[in-house]
Amino acid sequence: MTTSTTPTTRLSLTAAERQLLLEEYDSYPRGDTRRGALLRRHGLYTSQMSKWRERLKRGDASLAAPAPGPKPAPRNPLADELARLTRENARLQQQLTNAETIIAIQKKVATLLELLPSPPSAEAS
Repeated sequence: MTTSTTPTTRLSLTAAERQLLLEEYDSYPRGDTRRGALLRRHGLYTSQMSKWRERLKRGDASLAAPAPGPKPAPRNPLADELARLTRENARLQQQLTNAETIIAIQKKVATLLELLPSPPSAEAS
């Protein structure tokens, strides 16, 4: 017994073809046998008609096939603001560290200058 391993091909319709099929499907009254015949002829299901109809109601510009794979997450404006503020905070922390270092050096220089003997005055000449 041999089994056939021919791959099945998926139906791929253009957006215009989907639009025409949906319009033809909706043109028949509910319960009409022509609806079922149309679906069988094109290898479709009523759920696909419902999905296409919902996409049109939501305002999708076309009924083109959605791209495969996971959908990208919508961009969160708060995440952008958080990233900006985090960068600014890091920059300010670095400035603070630099300023504290400079102040510490200035204190040491002032202490050293106080320990040095004062130079003789120029009036004694």
